[in-house]
Amino acid sequence: MGVSAKREFEETDYQVTEGVIHVYHKGSSRRNVVLVHGSGCDCAMLSWKEVIRCFTEEYSVYAIDLFGYGKSSRIDDLCGDDFYDRHIKSIKETVDLIGIDNFVLAGLSMGGSISIGFAMKYPEKVKLLMPVDSWGLSRKLPFHKLNYWIMHNTDFTLKQYKLTAKYRWMAKCAISYSLIGDKSKITDEIVDEVMFACGENGAGKSMQDFQRSSCLKHRTVPFYNQKLAELEMPVWFVNGEKDALVPLKDAENASGIVKDGKLFVLKGCKHWAPKEKPEEFVNIINKFFNN
Repeated sequence: MGVSAKREFEETDYQVTEGVIHVYHKGSSRRNVVLVHGSGCDCAMLSWKEVIRCFTEEYSVYAIDLFGYGKSSRIDDLCGDDFYDRHIKSIKETVDLIGIDNFVLAGLSMGGSISIGFAMKYPEKVKLLMPVDSWGLSRKLPFHKLNYWIMHNTDFTLKQYKLTAKYRWMAKCAISYSLIGDKSKITDEIVDEVMFACGENGAGKSMQDFQRSSCLKHRTVPFYNQKLAELEMPVWFVNGEKDALVPLKDAENASGIVKDGKLFVLKGCKHWAPKEKPEEFVNIINKFFNN
């Protein structure tokens, strides 16, 4: 385990069973928050940088780069039936090395489904579960059979990432179409970040691994709705009002299944709701601790 030079956030590499997990950290309070990013061109800093900046000194915040993303290890054979179990195991080993328990666990998109799985397997560690625009709540994709065929029979995703890394207009269109609702918030900095992330070594493969591990011929995996009632901790769902990737109705259905469930809708937001409204997202966590 090694710690990098001091930057805006502390950065630490944790050696776990399958490789290195890179973690960004801010604060030293007992109010621990763990943040897990989504798939695609994502990483801890791309999803959560603005959110981390909004936390006060009352919190200790950890943002994890999953395998295949950011500064964590690339795993060649991650695609498969054990995709989620391996991600969950890496997070368990990481938080054990950090030495934290009883934390808020917030996961975005793919990270949401990994976080739900983690909370089901290690409920004693999670004080509050926050699935954010979360995968795992929708039984099927739009045009499911067509998407399944494309994901499993072509390299469309790899080509898409190469083009997005090359053409600025394509990156901007992708952000506007599915990620950020308020076009005034699609800054040059965000476009640059997305283009850089799409051009990173293995970015397209990480997305392809997620897609092929998460889409069966007739349904998506995981689909948690039948198991959500097992969760004993508070589960606060957060969803962008205009998210087309995880429709609001799916989050509404899920929040009604959980014993102690709530739904917070970020108005006007799409799939990157916390990045679009970071202060509002942090205020939801403040509300939990201040109740």
